[in-house]
Amino acid sequence: MKEAQKINLEWLTRMTGDPFVDVGGIVLKILMREKGANNVASLIEDTTKIYVTDWKAKLNAFFLNSTITQPAFKGDRKITETKKFFKALIEENLPFEEGYCRILGEKTKLFTGGRDNYILSGSGTFINFHHAFQGGVMLSKEVLIRMFFVPLGCVQLSEKIALLYSNNEELIEYFIAENVQENSRRIATKIANGISRSVFKNPSSALFDFALRWIREANRSEVENTELTLYHFTNFGASPEIVLYNFSAALFTFYSRVQHRTMKLDWDKFSHSYFRQKNADYRYETDSFEVTEKKEVSTQRYEDFKGWRNSIYESLLEGRSILGSMLDWVSKKQHPLNIEIVKLYQIILQDMNEKTLQIIERLANYVLEDSSNIKKNLRNLQKPTKAYVFRNALRRLEERNLIEKNPEPLFSLEEYALELFPDGTYWQEIQDLLLIAIYQKMHEQKIWLDNEDLPIEETGEETIS
Repeated sequence: MKEAQKINLEWLTRMTGDPFVDVGGIVLKILMREKGANNVASLIEDTTKIYVTDWKAKLNAFFLNSTITQPAFKGDRKITETKKFFKALIEENLPFEEGYCRILGEKTKLFTGGRDNYILSGSGTFINFHHAFQGGVMLSKEVLIRMFFVPLGCVQLSEKIALLYSNNEELIEYFIAENVQENSRRIATKIANGISRSVFKNPSSALFDFALRWIREANRSEVENTELTLYHFTNFGASPEIVLYNFSAALFTFYSRVQHRTMKLDWDKFSHSYFRQKNADYRYETDSFEVTEKKEVSTQRYEDFKGWRNSIYESLLEGRSILGSMLDWVSKKQHPLNIEIVKLYQIILQDMNEKTLQIIERLANYVLEDSSNIKKNLRNLQKPTKAYVFRNALRRLEERNLIEKNPEPLFSLEEYALELFPDGTYWQEIQDLLLIAIYQKMHEQKIWLDNEDLPIEETGEETIS
């Protein structure tokens, strides 16, 4: 019987929604395209030799006690046992049961998927994880074959494995093809001693770099409807673990828009300044870090520091507000930040009504019109630590507006109740936004403050030159 009749080639590559299975399927599709063949047994044999000979069987983070990672198997026996297993699987000479594949949903012959051949599954003493105390997840042979190819589509990131997955198949294939090519290059040049290692130390920074590269490749509609998830995992020994880092469609939209030429420089300098490394000081003018090691100072550019941890990236991925950091940037550090970046952030990621931002900008313009009282007004707006005190500061601005007999109010009752302070709004968000708008407009109008006029540094706050 021909292999094509024993294996459903369509089941080998179609998308399923399972990130591990889909990555394996895409790797297979790439290999089939590159080698111009659909001989799956031959691809399995070639890949087995890569894992055992080139990678020294270092697949412990993927498969526990498999035919490749089993300590009892030495040297070429790992290759022999792996070929024997997959031949028996393809020929259906392994124990099976009839039913529906847990991943594909197709009725077929099912085989056991445990931690030895299916990533992050339960097996052995963990059979209680599965229905009817089965020995593992019951899967079609095609799914188990796909799982075998997953390592070629991944990278080592710090101490765990990184796998990228998205609702956009083109994006997944773009990054997996890069990984396959890099692994092939390392093997061809005899420098491979395991899965290729990422230059990144931190998953959040890696995910932002992946997103930026896709933004440069794709058109806007592809970017703004895309989500990207980084699975950071290990299936090693007694401590399997997985952590998910999600780059949402809204964050993709925001991040792509701030790459516009009118905002990119301000965004890059603001976000880059929040990379962290021991003995590293950010330099605003050159968008670089000066790193001091053993009394010697070196300059690190973006390509050098992009792999460091970045607290702004972490906050954006976790949905924590970065308004405080924006305010710190324009006030204490006295650097400009295009107000359109702040507006996009609030509208896209914080779901703020655009009209609220218009009212805040109106208030900021009024504060700056009163040039003789800018410092006083700033202090009055900065000092409040209670909601009622901040509201009183806004009320005093409106009182002054009436005394000056301006024809229009700074805000109406409806705007105050429904736009500035509707139910569920945190008052300090409005305070931060108003101060950011004032400081940014001061930058634009070249209105400078003396050091003694700046906000008082909080204890423990990191400062950046």
